[in-house]
Amino acid sequence: MTSTETDGRRIRGQQRYALVLDAAVELVQRDGLPALTTRALAAAAHVSLASITYHFPTRADLVLATCTEAARRDIAATHDILDRLRTVLDPATVTPTQLADAWLHELTAPGGRIMSVFTLYLEVARQPELAAVAAAWSAGTRDALAAMLTEFGVAQPLSAAAVLGSALDGLRLPLLAHPDTAPTAQDRADLILLFSWVLGRDTAPDPRSAPK
Repeated sequence: MTSTETDGRRIRGQQRYALVLDAAVELVQRDGLPALTTRALAAAAHVSLASITYHFPTRADLVLATCTEAARRDIAATHDILDRLRTVLDPATVTPTQLADAWLHELTAPGGRIMSVFTLYLEVARQPELAAVAAAWSAGTRDALAAMLTEFGVAQPLSAAAVLGSALDGLRLPLLAHPDTAPTAQDRADLILLFSWVLGRDTAPDPRSAPK
């Protein structure tokens, strides 16, 4: 076999691996970790069972690779979200209300991934064998938030980011029970209060909430 043929097989193998892993991430985000079986993945990726077991000899290997990739993608997506916020918010003058509204816009954007990925994160965090993945996932998200909070002039940005991340997770939990329900005025008020604390800035009166 020539080196060109060997390189071609290697490239095709890498492409098939990427295709299978992509299908696995989509499967667990949609249906959860219990749905991740070799048979279900083979059907979703349109490959043979042998192809799945070649790349992932055990289900534990498959779950670890899938969750690691999901974490990597989510951290990258978090950076993308924060970059979009940077384009519409001035770190020197941003108010808690502006930040809350911008976050709600990301949360409810059509085709948004925030809630489906959050559901998967909760599943990963409950698996002892995935503790390292959950820790790296949490740290990556915290560091991304801390970088933005540093730009906003927040004191102790790492600690503030850890608390902010946990609080945002808590505020999202009720939405999991009612995924088709839009965030309420109370959700918005809670976010404004949270960002007021994080930014260390008073909440300016919002004309939309003024008494008629």
